[in-house]
Amino acid sequence: MLSRTLPTQVAHHLRERILGGELAPGDRIIETDLATEFEVSRHTLRSALQTLTHEGLLEQSQFKSTHVARPTADDVFEIYTLRNALEAMACRLAAQRVANTAAMDAAVARMRAAAEAGDVTAMKEADFDFHTAVIDLAGHSRLREQYRTLHAQTRLYLNLTATVGYELGEIAAKHAELADAIRRGDAARAEQLGGAHNTDDGERLVAMLRAPGRPG
Repeated sequence: MLSRTLPTQVAHHLRERILGGELAPGDRIIETDLATEFEVSRHTLRSALQTLTHEGLLEQSQFKSTHVARPTADDVFEIYTLRNALEAMACRLAAQRVANTAAMDAAVARMRAAAEAGDVTAMKEADFDFHTAVIDLAGHSRLREQYRTLHAQTRLYLNLTATVGYELGEIAAKHAELADAIRRGDAARAEQLGGAHNTDDGERLVAMLRAPGRPG
């Protein structure tokens, strides 16, 4: 395995730990421990950490220690409002093109199955795959690139929304309604639903993070 790929590999493994919840917001990153675990140099590890810092998953304190990012209410507000803008456009374009919706439809089916099984992890994975499929259906390369820039932060956002008390069946139903509008070629309805899709859970999460007495 080429050494130049090592930082990318290390970043991938750490990213999955963060997004999977193994490393929680606020957890300190101990460089010596991770360098030993991954059997890489400190230089290689720091390159990986820089990648994750750029993605917004890690933060550096004033004392130069690195820890898992703890999203603030302002962070969440910016993520969900930006997602709304991008997804409104993507949903409109997807409905206008009415291309092959197999990937989107498969994601909806998985969401319904996850709702029936009460499987939160499967729901989050299907949710992310649904939105990725819609972005692809839009056929807009620059829009896709902007959305991918938000990739990690969007996944972190989806993890956080699982804490705001939504019913899994409600989540599946909302996505099914949006998918139906896209499939029918109803661009106006798809844009409306896509533009407001993240508002309710975003506002709930912002309120939760701003609640008095919440740590951090």
